[in-house]
Amino acid sequence: MATNSKNTKSTNKYNKGTQPAEKKRRSKKETKLIKTLKVIGYILCAIMFVSGVVFAGFLAKLKMIPISYMLVGSFVFVAITFLFFLAQKNVTAGLITKVVAIGATCIFLIGCNYVHYSYKKINKMTGVKTKVDSIHVYVLKDDPAENVLDAKDYDFGILETLDRENTNTVIGEIQDEIEQSLLVQEYETATGLVRGLYDGEVGAIILNTAYEGFITETEGYEDFQSRVRSISFKDIVTELQGSVDNDDEAVKDDVFTIYISGVDVGGKPENNSNSDVNILLTVNKNTRQILMINTPRDFYVPLSISNGAYDKLTHAGIYGTDVSADTLGMLYDVKVSGYVKVNFTGFEKIINALDGVNVYSEYAFSAHGYSFQKGYNQLDGKGALIFARQRKMFSDGDRQRGKNQMAVIKAVIEDLASSDMLKNYKSVLDEISDSMVTSVSYDEISDLAQFQLADMKPWDIQTYSVNGSDSMNVTYSGGSEMLYVMVPNQDTVNQAKQYIKDMYDNKKITVTEE
Repeated sequence: MATNSKNTKSTNKYNKGTQPAEKKRRSKKETKLIKTLKVIGYILCAIMFVSGVVFAGFLAKLKMIPISYMLVGSFVFVAITFLFFLAQKNVTAGLITKVVAIGATCIFLIGCNYVHYSYKKINKMTGVKTKVDSIHVYVLKDDPAENVLDAKDYDFGILETLDRENTNTVIGEIQDEIEQSLLVQEYETATGLVRGLYDGEVGAIILNTAYEGFITETEGYEDFQSRVRSISFKDIVTELQGSVDNDDEAVKDDVFTIYISGVDVGGKPENNSNSDVNILLTVNKNTRQILMINTPRDFYVPLSISNGAYDKLTHAGIYGTDVSADTLGMLYDVKVSGYVKVNFTGFEKIINALDGVNVYSEYAFSAHGYSFQKGYNQLDGKGALIFARQRKMFSDGDRQRGKNQMAVIKAVIEDLASSDMLKNYKSVLDEISDSMVTSVSYDEISDLAQFQLADMKPWDIQTYSVNGSDSMNVTYSGGSEMLYVMVPNQDTVNQAKQYIKDMYDNKKITVTEE
C-alpha cells in the first residue's frame, strides 16, 4: 500500500508538471487558429468589397439606378464592410460575418451576370435608326430555276414606280452576276406584277417583301406565299428619315410622343412591312399619365411621302416605320419623337414568358377555341393574340380590334412595370430583344428607368380610338385598283388632337369613348 501511495504521488506530481505545458500548447494552437480565422475573415471581407465594387461598376454602366440610390447604397456598403472587418476580432461575430460575406459575394457575382446580360439585351434593341428592305426574286413554285443564273434569259417583272430605287439596285447586282442585261417588264401595282407571273407574262419578278401583306390581303392573292419561291434576295439597309431620326433627347422631355407599330409577319422587326397596329403613345411625367391613341389600319390618309395622295395607314409601313410615324404626326398635329416596333409573332412569346397577362375585354365573345368574358381575362400568349386580332364579330370592326390591341399592350406594360417580371427576368428580356426594336436610345431608356425607380407611383393609362366609315377607293400603293378603306370621322380625329394637346398642356385628362 505504501508503494502504491508513493507511485500515486509521483504520478500526480508529474501531471501537475505537464498540465501548464499542455495548456500552453493548446493556447498557442487556439491563438494560431484565431489568427488564421481572422486572416481568412479579412480576405473574405476584401473579396466581398471588391465584388461589391465590381457590381456597383456594372450598375453604373447599366445607368438604370438613380444616382441618389447609388450613393446611399455605396455609403451603406462601405460602412457594413468596415464593421465586418472589425467583427473579425470576435470569434462568434467573425464566423457570422464570414458566412454573410461569402453569401454577399455570391449575390454580387450573380448580380454582375444579370446586369451585364440586361445591358447587352437592351442595347441590342435600342437606338435602331435603320430600316431594312428585303428584295427577293420570285419564280413560280414548280419553276426549275434554282438561282438567277438559271433564270438569266427570263423576262423579269418589276414595279414601274413604287420602290424603284431598291429594284434598280437589285437589277444592277443581278446583271453583274449573270454578265448580261435583264429583260424587264414594268407593272403599275404589286398585284398586277404578281398576276403577270401567274399568267406567264414574265418568268420571274423582283419584289420587296414589304408588299407581301398588301398582296395577300387582296382577294384572289391570299395564297401568294404558297404559290411562289424565292431564288435570290438582298437586304438593303437605309437610315430612317423624318422626326424619329432628328431628336436624340426626345423622351427626356416632360411630355413626349412615340409611335408603337405592330407587325404580324416573320423576320426581323426592323424589316419594312404593313403595320397592323398603329398607336401614338403620349407620356406626361408631371401628371404621370399615358395616353394611347389607336388609329385603324385602313384609315384613309395622305402619307408623308405621297405628295398628298391618299392611302391606307397600314401601307405606310411598306416604306418604313419613319413614314408611318410622320403620317400619324401629320394627322394629329404632333411631333412624334421616336418609335417602338413590335413583331407580334414574338409578342406571343413575351406574354408566355410573363406567365400570361390579365386583359380587359369590353365584350364576351369566342374565337379559335378561346372564350373571352366581359371583364378581365387571364390569357396566355396565343389567347392574347387571338383576342387582339378579331374584328369581324364586332359592329365597330377594326376600331374595336384597335381597342383590344391597346388592352393587350396596357396589360403587358403593367406586367413589365411590376415585380412579377423578376420571376422570369431573363426569358422575358430574351423575347423582348428578339421581337422589338426602338429608335429611343439606351441613354433615354435608362433615364426613364431612373425616373420610374425614383418615384414608384403607378401610371394612369388612358386609351382612345378614332373612328371612320367604310368605303372603297384607290390608294397610293394600289394604283388604280379599288380597295377597302376607312374614311376618317373628323370629329373623332379632332377629339384625339384635343386629348394630345391637353397632355402637352399638363392637364389631367379623362377619356370618354363615343
